[in-house]
Amino acid sequence: MTYARLAPWARSVAIAATVTSLMLAVLIIFSEESPALTAWLKATFYHHWLGKGALALILFTVTAVALRLVKRDIPHGHFHFSNAEYREEKLVAPRLSTIIMVEAIAVILSVGVIVGFFLLHGLKMI
Repeated sequence: MTYARLAPWARSVAIAATVTSLMLAVLIIFSEESPALTAWLKATFYHHWLGKGALALILFTVTAVALRLVKRDIPHGHFHFSNAEYREEKLVAPRLSTIIMVEAIAVILSVGVIVGFFLLHGLKMI
């Protein structure tokens, strides 16, 4: 598989991972603070952690596929690039690296928020 065909999927998956990471951080904190949300997750998915995992998988899959279907860079079967397609392929790398950097920052932020919440919760500060 060529870079030009793989890069759009990599971008879509990176954005989906970013969105899913942030959603999980919010869902974990809200489910700890909202007994109604925890009860719904337990009733729907048998256990609240299974519910969070299922919602994360659904969001990740839908987001990745939807973003890939919307964004069409280079049609399948094009192995000989025109100058415009070659320039577009060359421009894909910075956008992909930027998206991956944003993904890493979002994951670090999500983990920090979750750890901070449980630390403050454990110390009875919230």
